[in-house]
Amino acid sequence: MQTDIRSSALSGIFTITLAALLLLSADTNASAADGYPKFSWDHIPLYAHVGLGRGLTEEEYHFLADHYDFIAFTGGSLDREYRSQNEITFERIVSEAARTVKLRNPEARVLFYWAADLAKPHNKLSNQGIPANGRIEVQRNPKTIVNVFDTTNEDLRTWWSDVAAKAVHEYGCDGIFVDGATAFAPGSFYEQKLGKEKSVSLEQGMFTMLADAKRKMGDNSIILLNPLHGPKTGQTEEEALGWRYLPYVEGAMVDDFDRAANILEKRQDTEYIISTIRIMTAAAKRGEMVVFKAWPGFTWWSDPELMKKPHAEQFAVSKKNLDFPLACFLIGAEQHCYFCYTWGWLPEYGTFDWYPEFDKPLGPPKGDAVQEGWTFKREFEHASVFVDVENRIGKIDWK
Repeated sequence: MQTDIRSSALSGIFTITLAALLLLSADTNASAADGYPKFSWDHIPLYAHVGLGRGLTEEEYHFLADHYDFIAFTGGSLDREYRSQNEITFERIVSEAARTVKLRNPEARVLFYWAADLAKPHNKLSNQGIPANGRIEVQRNPKTIVNVFDTTNEDLRTWWSDVAAKAVHEYGCDGIFVDGATAFAPGSFYEQKLGKEKSVSLEQGMFTMLADAKRKMGDNSIILLNPLHGPKTGQTEEEALGWRYLPYVEGAMVDDFDRAANILEKRQDTEYIISTIRIMTAAAKRGEMVVFKAWPGFTWWSDPELMKKPHAEQFAVSKKNLDFPLACFLIGAEQHCYFCYTWGWLPEYGTFDWYPEFDKPLGPPKGDAVQEGWTFKREFEHASVFVDVENRIGKIDWK
């Protein structure tokens, strides 16, 4: 009985939220900003996020260009030669990657991974410009000290936003994928360590830094934030992690849908899965682009035994588990929502695998999803979608 009551209440909230959002954004097509990635309902709209390491093969670049119009490049595996030779840099490698992809697919939009909280080792060239007084030492745990960016420091903000500008004007990318921008959000780890007053100042500095980067990159550039999460129990939509950052960016990645579900104690509850779908819908109806990062029931770190097996076996599990996350995506997707489905960020973790569902005609949605209890239904021109969140069932009937 308690489940029925919660389900009924949740259904009403979901319906009211969608109705309100429709009023806020009556015509999403008209509000899409210039410079956004290509979007079509013809097939599942997709996004790729992959580590370059020393660079991909020509065949892999061609695969990306032929299958994706929205791509982010990150560092990937760093071998000893990369770390020791100054002439081998991520910045040079990503320039070549962007150029190669765009030669084959001029419509592709490519993002440069650029963390806003900590210096990442693959950015060794860019990191050389970090101001001497631009970081704050924080004791993460008894054994680990981290040096977090001091976003109250104007020199630090200038350096960071200048690199963002180089990503567009020198490295041939269309914007940046910003990890860690929510580091100083209310309730964060750094707020606990540095105090609320300092954390508030750092967050305001982060907002300024993002705005500086956007101005320097140009009007048609993209800042894609990570992460945007669904509100947890007791939170409002505005309190959800990442939501308060949306005015400063073009969109966000929802990075945790059903992540590490093979570990029972980490498996997300029904309410949170629904809130994750809802936050995608809400952000998209504001005119944001949203990447829905779905996981195939495992990650590269959550199932070490599977990682020891041949890639074909990993792909087989991923293929078997596709229906639930894909159906959940379709239940909430709006214009400029993109599906990303891998078990990690390295090339061997699924970016270059392909699924028959990605080639099937989809067509535009005929309306919003209809909820009954823990189940959802939604009709597309060429597909009927059903999700039972409580039992983790997704079905797509292709017409």
